[in-house]
Amino acid sequence: MLFWYRRQLKEHGAVEATRLLWRTARSRLSTRLANKFLREKITCPCCGWNGRRFYDYIEVGYTIPRAACPRCDSHARHRTLYLWLEREYRLQNKSGVALVFAPERALAPTWDAATSVRAYRVDVAAARGVDLLADLQRLPITSDAVDIIWCHHVLEHIEDDLAAIRELYRVVRPGVGELIVSVPMEEGLKRTREYGFADPRESGHWRIYGDDFMDRLAATGFSVQAVDYRVSAEEAARYGAASEKFLICRKATL
Repeated sequence: MLFWYRRQLKEHGAVEATRLLWRTARSRLSTRLANKFLREKITCPCCGWNGRRFYDYIEVGYTIPRAACPRCDSHARHRTLYLWLEREYRLQNKSGVALVFAPERALAPTWDAATSVRAYRVDVAAARGVDLLADLQRLPITSDAVDIIWCHHVLEHIEDDLAAIRELYRVVRPGVGELIVSVPMEEGLKRTREYGFADPRESGHWRIYGDDFMDRLAATGFSVQAVDYRVSAEEAARYGAASEKFLICRKATL
């Protein structure tokens, strides 16, 4: 918590950081008491945690209620993607080389269980325990070499996302390789809104994507398939999951 608070001080200043600390501490205490004394209602499919309530996810500019698993820190989209990887994509039956950008701790066991997939965890910072430190705008990876690229909620953090998309296209294997990607999008926004800076009140995002995101990918050469993976009402309540929209992109055989 002390390391986290120091980082908030650096990013937001004393007033905002202290306000964020107070909001977070109050929310965490309430959730811990609920999990200790109230009957269990929910399960995290990623790690198997059971309890009454997920933690609120609290940032300076916004709060997502009852979002984060107390054990593995999965959010609703992680839990939904976990179910898709297990049930639909069947990652455990895949093989080849994978790049996992900004690797989610909650999904690490899923990648580890895919014994025929050689997964490399990639990030620009070492804090996530990655295999490769790299800038997505300039990847030190051979062209046409990667079978699976996992890139969720990453491109909005990159100043030149078009350069990053071109790199993703360059390294994916033609014909059989797949880029599985998602970004935060504003429903009904026709064109991506660029901020011109990494907004600290939106978790360092450079932009909010609009309906033109698929066009950005297609302009690079990708064929793009939209996926809207839906969970049942019972699973949504039990797992704290929600329908998740993402894209599967492929490069034509040379």
